[in-house]
Amino acid sequence: MRRFIVLTLLGGVAALAGHAVVSFGLHPERLAPVAILLQGCVALVIGAALFGTGLLGLADGYGKLASRVDALLLQKELTSAGTGIPVMGREDLSSVGQQFWRGYSSTGIGLSLFLAGLLAATAALAHTSPDLFTIGVGSATVILTVVAATVSIRGLRRLRAAHVGVDNSVRQLSRLPDRRRQDDAPPARRRRPARVTLFPRAASTGLDRRFVPRESRAVGTPG
Repeated sequence: MRRFIVLTLLGGVAALAGHAVVSFGLHPERLAPVAILLQGCVALVIGAALFGTGLLGLADGYGKLASRVDALLLQKELTSAGTGIPVMGREDLSSVGQQFWRGYSSTGIGLSLFLAGLLAATAALAHTSPDLFTIGVGSATVILTVVAATVSIRGLRRLRAAHVGVDNSVRQLSRLPDRRRQDDAPPARRRRPARVTLFPRAASTGLDRRFVPRESRAVGTPG
């Protein structure tokens, strides 16, 4: 994440500097040499490319972390978690996502304000005297630089805070135990059905006398 933030800052500074160089040399009565204008255009194009690459890298990294957190929220046992995890549910993840995208848009809006504002000031002052043009473009450059830096740096801070919160959540959620599935639960012990005795002992002793044949009784009795 840090390298993409640095890339975004370097790209923004290069784009500001390149646009300022081109704007200062565009007065009709005092055009700058073509080499200087080309250098300013190259710095503007490269800076804008670096700025966009840094923002895309930050968005891609956050998207991967957010997907990982979403998967862990469904996989891990959250009841055993502590209170220090920034993201503990879908609502927290949505809130952090809104914070990230607000910072993301603020960062892009800051550079866009500078580019559009300086271009408008250059076009408005193009028909004035060279000295007034230089003073006006210089004042607009300073003011727009302060505004753009304030908006973009504030956006980068929000963006970084959301990214760090999601990253910490991934690390802490990964340490939690997995949820127990219903299939993994031990099967309930079934009670053994009571045996049905067809011939209880008491009944069998009673049958000994009741169903003794007459021949056996005659033999058993003395003559």
